[in-house]
Amino acid sequence: MYIPRPAKLLFQYDDGWNLFIENNHVDEWQLLSVEKMLACSTCAMGVRRYCCSSPECSHSRFFCQTCKSKACSACGLKGTEQWIAQQRHILPDCEWQHITLTMPHLLWPFFNNNWYLLNQLFRCATRAMLKNAKRQGLEIGIFCALHTYGRQLNQHPHIHLSVTRGGLTQYDTWKPIFFKKKDVEKVWRSAVIRLLRDNYFQLQPNKLPGFGHIRNYQTWCRYLNAQFQRYWKVHFAKKTRGAWHNVKYLGRYLKRPPISASQLKHYSGGTVVHHYYDHHSQQYRRQTLSQEEMIRRYVSHIPARHFKMIRYYGFLANRKRGCLLPKVYEALDMISPNVPEKPGFGALVNDHRKLIHFLSKSDQSKLIHCFTQLLLLSAAYLSIGSFHRLIAVHANDEVNDQA
Repeated sequence: MYIPRPAKLLFQYDDGWNLFIENNHVDEWQLLSVEKMLACSTCAMGVRRYCCSSPECSHSRFFCQTCKSKACSACGLKGTEQWIAQQRHILPDCEWQHITLTMPHLLWPFFNNNWYLLNQLFRCATRAMLKNAKRQGLEIGIFCALHTYGRQLNQHPHIHLSVTRGGLTQYDTWKPIFFKKKDVEKVWRSAVIRLLRDNYFQLQPNKLPGFGHIRNYQTWCRYLNAQFQRYWKVHFAKKTRGAWHNVKYLGRYLKRPPISASQLKHYSGGTVVHHYYDHHSQQYRRQTLSQEEMIRRYVSHIPARHFKMIRYYGFLANRKRGCLLPKVYEALDMISPNVPEKPGFGALVNDHRKLIHFLSKSDQSKLIHCFTQLLLLSAAYLSIGSFHRLIAVHANDEVNDQA
């Protein structure tokens, strides 16, 4: 019997997804992402046939294709683990500073699903560090990630940034550098306000709910000036040796949906109870949301097509790392690591039993007895048109099976 993954339950019970798209506007990319997630690991995505490489074994297995959608928690877990495994072989072993940059809540609505402005936030966040390093003649390393949601799954755009507490000089030596919190906050605040001011005609804030009083550009500038005077929280964490802790923290949010599958595995229709940690009270709280509202928050945080949620700057930038990273390793007396190929998800599972369970849930005895490499013999894929025709039929079949 087919058992749907937890995230699918939210969309399938009571025909929640079809009712949502009938009553709400959903763009083409969000629609495709959710539909691919609903068809993940089913025949609608295509099938691959693997056979045992041992000549004495006639065992074969059929595996359904995954969707690799940004709305899928299962594929997001796989992509996250692969990214973390790769970063540990790239980032230098030095002191790192993790910084979180936020903005007043009255500015959040202007970034809601505005991926053009969200794309510019990365430059606003890194400007202070890059300017300071350039002034001192240093080439630092930065990687930063965009989060569009908060603990309550609401719109809360903010940047998580990790920067080396040192840089490469023009003589290929390593020199420490220190960043002041007040300077970083001032540059970040000015850059965001300037970004919003320059995009007034593209934003048209008077058409947004609750901002009808902003009638012209002068009113817009006065409003932004008032927000500039407010408190902007910029958090500097304690310095760490190595970026491994920061990589694991950021990895949890990069490729996964805003809500974990574990919170949906017992969902059986109706309202959704969401548990989250409140930083203000330092206690765990719960909120109850309707199915439609939870789907709305789930879908609203799906990144736009080809949008990169993580960026690299300095000697970690793609156009520089090939030349500068070996010099950084040498300056830090590190052995230049050999970056492995993109690891498979099975290789990332530490427990032997979990690996066997991952490969085959119904016929584990033959795998335990043989345990030789499976070879791909054939694969069947569906075209995009066929996928769209089958996806609706497949979703209805799943709902009927549950009933």
